[in-house]
Amino acid sequence: MKLCQECRKAGRVWCPHSAAYEMKARLSASLKQEMFGPTPPGFFVGHSFYPKVFFGPMISATGEPVADDPKQLYGMSIPQIMQSRLALVRGMARGEVGARGRLLSESQLAVMSIKPVDAEAKFSRQPFFKLEFDEIAQPVGVSAPIEKFLLAENPPVPKKVDSAVSEGMEAEEAIGELLASGFDVHYLSRLLAAGLLGKPEQRKMVPTKWAITATDDIAAKRLIGHIKDFRQIEAPLLYSNIYLDNRFEILLLPGSWEYEQFEAYLKSPGKISEEHEPFGGRKKYAESQGGGYYAARFAVAEGLWKMGRQAKAVVFREIGEKYDVPVGVWEVRENVRHAFSQPPEKFSSLKEALARLSAKLALPISNYLKKSRVLLQRRLDESWDRF
Repeated sequence: MKLCQECRKAGRVWCPHSAAYEMKARLSASLKQEMFGPTPPGFFVGHSFYPKVFFGPMISATGEPVADDPKQLYGMSIPQIMQSRLALVRGMARGEVGARGRLLSESQLAVMSIKPVDAEAKFSRQPFFKLEFDEIAQPVGVSAPIEKFLLAENPPVPKKVDSAVSEGMEAEEAIGELLASGFDVHYLSRLLAAGLLGKPEQRKMVPTKWAITATDDIAAKRLIGHIKDFRQIEAPLLYSNIYLDNRFEILLLPGSWEYEQFEAYLKSPGKISEEHEPFGGRKKYAESQGGGYYAARFAVAEGLWKMGRQAKAVVFREIGEKYDVPVGVWEVRENVRHAFSQPPEKFSSLKEALARLSAKLALPISNYLKKSRVLLQRRLDESWDRF
């Protein structure tokens, strides 16, 4: 695919703008002021101009269901993900985060649904293409000011979700209880973004990118609270996965819960960020890694919770040159989840584990050791070998 000037300047290997132009040509006949089709269910809240934001539902431009859930998107290439995202039209209304009205209430019903539901939408003008990328939220490609949004069928809403919303359960409590009942964080982040959690009179929409990170954070803390009571693992374990040119190596070490995460951009080999969380938790936002830190930490906590074990966790994320268009932190979360879905490598010592890591990572292990607050600790109560 021919690269546009912007993509050549950015050093990309694939041009999302060219893909958008091709998709626009195919969809132009379908992009009308009045449309009918399934909503994913999806809902987007912008963060610009907060607390007065752009918000609205997502609706299929093709009249067919479109993949929106990370579990559906995982395994797709970046071009395939972009094709999927470009097939969704984002309706845009503007109002205060505490706004009410028919448009919002219908959108909230769609958000609560556990499957796509047909809806009709009326826009004030024909939808237009404008690519927007974000490190946290999924890409957006087509949008238009929306005047009306009505569901054409009753959405299937789980009883537990309906109860949490109707009872005005506080956000942290609702996320914790629904997570324990098997609902995924992606679904829960939509509930938070759409202003469905908390006491009715205090509910507000939450910008999508903030809601995603907040949900990952709340959910991880719930799981970590349980993990701290679990039995510690007996030997170092290494979980691995690569997707979208993002390599994840998750090293679990015997000991009380502690978390450290590295991010390295292979385009800039000297650039390695490190974030750390001690047993007692952290108070400051992980500024250097943002939402990716919270997405990975949740997935690691989920993996340990399913194992019923406690450990120190050190995550190595190496971002390759082919990952040049951000698709959102769902990629981080699903990458780590898939690492835990496979049998780990087991080692008799930290030295042996680090030797294996050294063979797998693109950057020298010494680059990470210099920054680590976990790997070079020396504790009297630890009998296994140090590197």
